[in-house]
Amino acid sequence: MVGFQHCGLFFGVTQIDQARKNANHEPFSTTLADLKTRQTRGLAAAQLDGLRYRFTLDEAAADRALQALASFTSVDFDVHRPSLERIAEAIILAQTFEMVRDQIDDAMHARFLDEWWALATTLVETVSEEAYVERLWLGLLRLVAGIVAENSESVEQGVDVFRRTIAEDVSPRGYIDLAVAGNDGGSMTRTLLAVNALVLIAEAAAHIGVDLWTYEVRGVSIMTAAMYPIYYFYVTDKWQWDDLTPTQVQAAFRRHGGYLEMVNRRAQPRDFKPLLEDLRPIYDPWAGGLTTLTHGVPLRRGLFR
Repeated sequence: MVGFQHCGLFFGVTQIDQARKNANHEPFSTTLADLKTRQTRGLAAAQLDGLRYRFTLDEAAADRALQALASFTSVDFDVHRPSLERIAEAIILAQTFEMVRDQIDDAMHARFLDEWWALATTLVETVSEEAYVERLWLGLLRLVAGIVAENSESVEQGVDVFRRTIAEDVSPRGYIDLAVAGNDGGSMTRTLLAVNALVLIAEAAAHIGVDLWTYEVRGVSIMTAAMYPIYYFYVTDKWQWDDLTPTQVQAAFRRHGGYLEMVNRRAQPRDFKPLLEDLRPIYDPWAGGLTTLTHGVPLRRGLFR
């Protein structure tokens, strides 16, 4: 049973309360300082302002996010950008809307939903699903559309993409063959983007009462896929793919590693500790923004807390 709620799309009130409660402790103290000073442009700036509003009650930031949403029209959306970028930007828009939804009047609410739904529909109808990563991100877009518009049919479409992928595409060893296939040097990036999409579907679904984190077929789950990039790409002294250097690998994980905090929050794999120490604070606009803030786990401060 879907139970629609609106807060941060990929996070809820529990995560906000945790970050505030632990504001003077890591990883939140450093990440909150980062949130205050981080500068960016475009939709990513609006997303950061939405996070500032939700986590620090910054009303000026909420106003800036509202201005960005008010200026959005589906007609003006750049159709010449790469498909994946357009899908990601549509999701950033939706998340920003969710974060300041309680500040939006009825007229703006209706106008934005009409414009955004038109954009999402256009993307679903025009972006080719022959490209595997785009197919997964369209599944995420369908789920997001269902949440934003409270459309159960669209939610189920996104959930179905997730379930079919786990059942049919993820190897028991963790790799997604359609993501790693090819000798074009893009295996790692495609894998990270594919896993990101699947984790984001699971996390967004969890906040409306749909449990995909425990969905399992023949022993394969989202955790199976999520751990694969760590051992086959990040630990480059053991595995070599596409002749990547450690610097290139770390840069890719910094850019597309937002899902790592979500996985760590769910399972806290032992092998994640050095990885998170390398990358924090993790900032990935395509995966919800500053995910060390939204999904970080308080560091243990000794035996007695």
